[in-house]
Amino acid sequence: MKINIFDLEFNCEYFYIHSSSIVEKITFNNRVFYSKYQKISTPLTPILLEQHYNHDIHLALPLIEDNKINYLVIEYYQEDWKSFYALVQYLLKSLKIKEYTSYRDTKEERLQLFIKRENISLETAYREVEEIKYFLNLKSKKSYKIFPNRNLPKNYNIITIPQKKI
Repeated sequence: MKINIFDLEFNCEYFYIHSSSIVEKITFNNRVFYSKYQKISTPLTPILLEQHYNHDIHLALPLIEDNKINYLVIEYYQEDWKSFYALVQYLLKSLKIKEYTSYRDTKEERLQLFIKRENISLETAYREVEEIKYFLNLKSKKSYKIFPNRNLPKNYNIITIPQKKI
């Protein structure tokens, strides 16, 4: 089932909802992860999306579907998001990446950049992420997350649904 959120299109039959307690324990690469996101095996409804936009619940969608990726995602959680955003825009331009959309959640202090990729393999996505990470680390030591992340289990490569387009 296709889900359209702003300019983004996701193809998934399930979604994740944030819980206040640990839902799942995942062992991956000799590490233990504790997830607070519960997988719901039904399609996302407009009512749930409305609750998410009102900050009543937190919803997320899977980034990896059938070992394919449609978006690379950079998330940044700081007050100085404008300077980081300017840096990332410059970086993406220098890497000749033109197709991306930006979203902001003022309550969570989160900036999200979705870099459009058309159904690329997971390995190709990991290589592109490493290249972006390399250049970001040269210019910024700030805390950011970039997905997909090969060091995380598939259930952790999920993206919170954006709140507002920039």
